[in-house]
Amino acid sequence: MSTLRNLARLPGRTADDDFAAKLQVAEDNLRRVETHFRATMEQLPIGIAQVDLDDRITRFNSAFCKMMGFSPEELTGKLFPEITYPDDLEGSEAAMQRLWRGEVNFYTLEKRYIKKDGGIVWARVTVAPSRDADGTLYGAVGTLEDISERKAAEAEIDRVHKELVRASRQAGMAEVATNVLHNIGNVLNSLNVSANLIADNVRGLKGESLTRIVTLLQSNAAAIGNFMAEDERGKRVPEFLGQLATHLLVTQRSLLTELESLSRNIEHIKDIVATQQAYAKRCGVTERVAVASLVEDSLAMNRGAFVRHGVTLVRKFESVPEITVDKHKVLQILVNLERNAKYACDAAGRTDKTVTVRIAGADGGGVQIQIIDNGVGIAAETMQRLFTHGFTTKKDGHGFGLHSGALTAKEIGGSLTAHSDGIGRGATFTLILPLNPPEEPRG
Repeated sequence: MSTLRNLARLPGRTADDDFAAKLQVAEDNLRRVETHFRATMEQLPIGIAQVDLDDRITRFNSAFCKMMGFSPEELTGKLFPEITYPDDLEGSEAAMQRLWRGEVNFYTLEKRYIKKDGGIVWARVTVAPSRDADGTLYGAVGTLEDISERKAAEAEIDRVHKELVRASRQAGMAEVATNVLHNIGNVLNSLNVSANLIADNVRGLKGESLTRIVTLLQSNAAAIGNFMAEDERGKRVPEFLGQLATHLLVTQRSLLTELESLSRNIEHIKDIVATQQAYAKRCGVTERVAVASLVEDSLAMNRGAFVRHGVTLVRKFESVPEITVDKHKVLQILVNLERNAKYACDAAGRTDKTVTVRIAGADGGGVQIQIIDNGVGIAAETMQRLFTHGFTTKKDGHGFGLHSGALTAKEIGGSLTAHSDGIGRGATFTLILPLNPPEEPRG
């Protein structure tokens, strides 16, 4: 402006000269603004692109060219839908239409673009309308941040998580199967005892003595009366038959008792197998279940281990609502927690080994299942690593159960936590489950 004032004072200048001078200054200012704008665009590490109302690319910076792998000549005039990944096209166009209609001042979304070499680049895109000084809409401008590395990392985390969950389910099924085999083994021991008793009773039947009596009576059949009355052998026959009858009656009762025991144990094996089959269904199927029934099924899987190790089981079941859940996943967690509690009691060397199972309502809704033992307890420094993959305090442990249990609990919308007052003070594991499964994410 000072230049214009100085020119205006010069003698002999006309109005046209003044107008030309002002125009020159305005053009210089415009070029400076343009240069500054261009420099700013080029210096930014993110892509910037401008489109007209037909979604055709009109301006862009070098970061956008580098991101897409095209030369400036190749990008100029190209339609954005042409470089948008087909699966993301519908959502991108819907967002753009809302912008054109003035429903939003800007939009942000994550979408994929197709590079010149056919590769895919993920970008976080923020788009706003471009308007003239009078407010007339003539296009839109967007920033594009390359998030391909982040998306690749997220995909890898998701893949590893799914692999871990799959391995966890397999480990859980193996854990359940191991308990089933232990329980069946205990029942088979009872079956074996009953079978041996039956065999001993059958071998103790006095069949040979009865045969000798029959032979003796047959050989004296012609004078049976005199034989029974006068022969010392005949006189002892009634007494022997009475003793034999008593023996057979006692043996019959014993055999019937053992046969009933055999039948009960066979039914027990069938129940164990049926319980296992009920949970061997495909994972991911949710259904409405009573929490107490679900816990009892898990305890049935561990019944043999509790009895074998002399662990007293205490139930404290409060009335809670039914829940909708994948039963196998919950069973997998509970079976592992109950077995860990049994091991903790064994390691403590106590004579009063006790595991308490408590069912109660959870704060904020849902239910909680607690497995409480009076075993070795957990040190404070150990507590911080308890749910870490690969960490275990057992010599033959693999450090997978608690980690996978925590992941599974989170997957079904719940949580798994632990508490202990320290070494020798026992431990409490709390599984919190929602009343209904979490909604699947959309988009």
